[in-house]
Amino acid sequence: MATVIVVARAVDLASYPESIAKFATPGQVFVSSGKRYEVRAISTFEGVLFMQIVDDIESPAWLPAWLFDVIDPTLPADWICNAFRTEPTFLMGPAFIAKDQQAYARMVELETEQVTRFWKRVSVATASSRDIT
Repeated sequence: MATVIVVARAVDLASYPESIAKFATPGQVFVSSGKRYEVRAISTFEGVLFMQIVDDIESPAWLPAWLFDVIDPTLPADWICNAFRTEPTFLMGPAFIAKDQQAYARMVELETEQVTRFWKRVSVATASSRDIT
């Protein structure tokens, strides 16, 4: 399954713009500079673009896109997008995350049912990419 691929940038924590710093606390961001990550969903919250990835501690994480460079912009065919007047103002991803703000909130709060769906999708995507290579 094709998906957006990003690579973590080498960034100095002191150089974070203020709008990013409040969402990327040192010691709470588990990505490695130069490492590639598959984007699982995208959101905009308080004017900041976020990408959901599986981070280095194998956890679903919503991190500011500012931390990454996009190296493959291919969107999965089954992603949907939604826009709202309240936060989050934009969602893009699989329907179980992007169909509405409540589905997104359940994923952000790591509710069991949403996390189970997330890992099932990651597992299917991983198996598909192994079949291709």
